[in-house]
Amino acid sequence: MENLFGQLVATGSWIGPFSSLVGAFVFGQLIAWTYERTYQGLSYSRGFSHTLVLVCIAATILVLSMRYSMIAGLGLFGVLSMIRFRTDLKTPRDLVFVMGSACIGVAAGVEGWLVSALGTAAFTLVAIYLSAGPFGSRTRFDGVLRFRVNAMGTSESVIESLLGDFCRRYVLLSTAEGAPGANTEHVYQVKFFKNTDRGALLTALREQLSAEDTRLMLQDSTSEY
Repeated sequence: MENLFGQLVATGSWIGPFSSLVGAFVFGQLIAWTYERTYQGLSYSRGFSHTLVLVCIAATILVLSMRYSMIAGLGLFGVLSMIRFRTDLKTPRDLVFVMGSACIGVAAGVEGWLVSALGTAAFTLVAIYLSAGPFGSRTRFDGVLRFRVNAMGTSESVIESLLGDFCRRYVLLSTAEGAPGANTEHVYQVKFFKNTDRGALLTALREQLSAEDTRLMLQDSTSEY
C-alpha cells in the first residue's frame, strides 16, 4: 500500500479519477436542484433529490472501473439484476446504496484499487453531507395552524392582520362553517419570522380573537412522507 500510495503521488494518476468524482458531485447537485425547483406535485421527496446526486457518483465509479475491464459493466448488471428480484427495496435511496456498493465491489474485483478507494470516500462523504445538511429541503412553511373563531365578530381581514404580525408568509387552506351561530374553523399554512413567534401567535389568537381549539402542527423537514 505504501508503494502504491507513493506511486500515485509521484505520477499524479489520482487527479483524473478525483476530478471525475468531483464533477459528478457538482453536476448531480445541479440536476437535483433543478428537480426540486421544477417539481409540481404534492409528494416531493428530499430523499429522491439525494438519490440523484448519489447515482451520479455511483455511475462515475462504474465508468472508471470499466477502464480496467469492460467485463466490469456486465458484471454489475448481473449483480443488480439478482438484487432487484431477490430484495424488497422500499425507497430509491436504498437502491442507490446497493448500486454504489456493487460499483465499488466491481472496481475492487478488477483490481482498480485507486477507483475503489476514491469512490468509497466520495460516496460515503457525499451521503453524509447530504444527510446532515439542508440540501434538498423544500420547507416553505413551518406548519399548519388550526383555530376556531366567531364568524360574526371576526372578519378575515382581522385574522390576516394578526397573522401578518407573526408570520413571514401564510396561506389559507380551508374554512369550515358550522351551524348558525357556531364558530368557524380556519386552517392556514404558516411560516414564522422566528421560533418564539409560535407560542406568541397562539396566545394572541386566544386573547385578541377569543379563538378556540387553537392547534399548531409543525412540519418535520427531516421526515419523508
